[in-house]
Amino acid sequence: MRGGRRPRKLVVPDISGLLLRDAQIVLTQAGFSPGTPRFVQSYEPQDTVVSQLPARGMLVDADTPLELHVSKQSWVRFLPQIYQVASGGDGDLLLNYLWIFQQIHESVSTRVDSIHTLFRPLETEPEFLPWLASWIALHLEDDWSEEVKRRWLRHAPALYNIRGTRRALEELLEIYTGHRPTIYENEWPEGAFRVEVSSIIGESSTILPPMNLNNCFVVELAMSPDDVSDEQLIRIHRVIRAEKPAHCNYFLRFAQQQADQDWGPFMVIGEEGL
Repeated sequence: MRGGRRPRKLVVPDISGLLLRDAQIVLTQAGFSPGTPRFVQSYEPQDTVVSQLPARGMLVDADTPLELHVSKQSWVRFLPQIYQVASGGDGDLLLNYLWIFQQIHESVSTRVDSIHTLFRPLETEPEFLPWLASWIALHLEDDWSEEVKRRWLRHAPALYNIRGTRRALEELLEIYTGHRPTIYENEWPEGAFRVEVSSIIGESSTILPPMNLNNCFVVELAMSPDDVSDEQLIRIHRVIRAEKPAHCNYFLRFAQQQADQDWGPFMVIGEEGL
């Protein structure tokens, strides 16, 4: 293929003799689509793959559609005897006509039988993740990986019981950032004076409103601020604001930033007065 990317080549695995469900898992793990089942009459056990197209061992493009011939009892057997006698092999019109409705019915039955998997964050199909998140009023970011979305959904219901606590905030931030934060309760950053508490001009001249340390905490992430984009920083703040008690104030800092620099005064009277 000139000027384009060559299609990926894969070897077709041998799935003959497997149950349809197991065969589709093997195909998916090998890099193929689950394949299209086509029912045929056979003496093999029900739902067993009796043959496949393309055949096993062939080297084909990864997007090649696979056809699986699956053993099934036809609905012809429920018809009056005269129709069963008239029904012949795979080329019989009546037999092939009934296969159409039987495969439609089977696909719907399979979906209904496996509907419980739609409510499992680790098993549901990717397109159902936002729908599942809406059940618990959870917002999933579009640029999150599928793994992060599934982990978020998996832990969110259990964390509702401890929402607003230190543990819940730690676990949610760890799920999102991949780093376990350190939360210091009843603390506020050093290097700032609070009105009517400390006000040494030239040493700690940051003017803040009166702060009640009982309602304050500091969130420290073991990350470098250079590794966090503006969008990630906004979302980290969004997570903290959504999970913290409404009456509490918080301060976010990074451990790397804390190690590299001391927190100096934000404003020095006579030098920075804006």
